[in-house]
Amino acid sequence: MKVIRVNFSNRILRHRPRIEQRVLALLRGGEVLEERQGRPDTFRRLRQIAGRKGYVILSASAGYLGDDELTLLGWIAAAQRTTASHLQRADRCLLAALQRCAIVLEEEGLRLRPLTLYKHWLVEG
Repeated sequence: MKVIRVNFSNRILRHRPRIEQRVLALLRGGEVLEERQGRPDTFRRLRQIAGRKGYVILSASAGYLGDDELTLLGWIAAAQRTTASHLQRADRCLLAALQRCAIVLEEEGLRLRPLTLYKHWLVEG
């Protein structure tokens, strides 16, 4: 298994871009977007699927960004791009949930910055 060292100060939530903080709040369940017809809580679904796959999503009150959350944020950012080929190896259910979350964020005018695309996190091994 490849170990990647990330400076801890970059993992402190208040040091992350606001858009990442907001998406992380959605991912953790600390914030919920208004449910619209045909659009249930997509982030709750992603939490469920990710949890079943062994990804750890921290509580909404955690003040830092976890490894698995960083991975999921990177995958969502990739799914917001037209060329999300990095995600092709991911589990189909997880991929569908990630893509749906990316669409919902786009509908809300929320686009993760390219900096969120930590390429070394995008391939599930």
